[in-house]
Amino acid sequence: MHRSEQPIRDTFSVTASIRPAVDAPAPNATAGTVDLTAGIRNKHGSELNELREALIGSSQRGSRHSGRRHYRMSPTSSFEDENINVTIVVETVEWGWFAAGPTPQGTCVTVSIAAHRKDSGIQAPLSLAECDAWLRALLPSPWMPHVYRCRCSPGSASSGVVSYRLFLDARYKPTPKPAEVLAEGCQPLQLH
Repeated sequence: MHRSEQPIRDTFSVTASIRPAVDAPAPNATAGTVDLTAGIRNKHGSELNELREALIGSSQRGSRHSGRRHYRMSPTSSFEDENINVTIVVETVEWGWFAAGPTPQGTCVTVSIAAHRKDSGIQAPLSLAECDAWLRALLPSPWMPHVYRCRCSPGSASSGVVSYRLFLDARYKPTPKPAEVLAEGCQPLQLH
């Protein structure tokens, strides 16, 4: 597989296998996520705006592009732990990439969030509440009801990466997952 064709979860290198604390929701996760989201927007607004503009701008530049596109936010400090860097990678790919047969036109947006210790680069745990807050800070609010959280296949390369998917139709409007698109392990996030 050519490097540009590797799944997004393979773009993060993992130097140690550490089980992240991403499976346990934070107490009162909805209220906590909103407060975290506001804090993240205040602290990292410029980096998130650049990433969002690259993602949304690509749809407005004669958006009949084909293939995969990657957008990356440079590592930045976790909101909950200054000793941890958070890296966000956004990948866009046509729906047909995931389907065995013909599909309608549309784009799948995958947002992957990983955390590593600043001093060693070793994978670090990041709470689901903080991951959800980063996602809310990045994506436009009207898109949030259509987001899915993905469970990647088991293994050290995916165990510390939290991924989300969003399906956009040919007009770049959010839509439920098309039936033709294979996305086992993706469950509706239901953050509103």
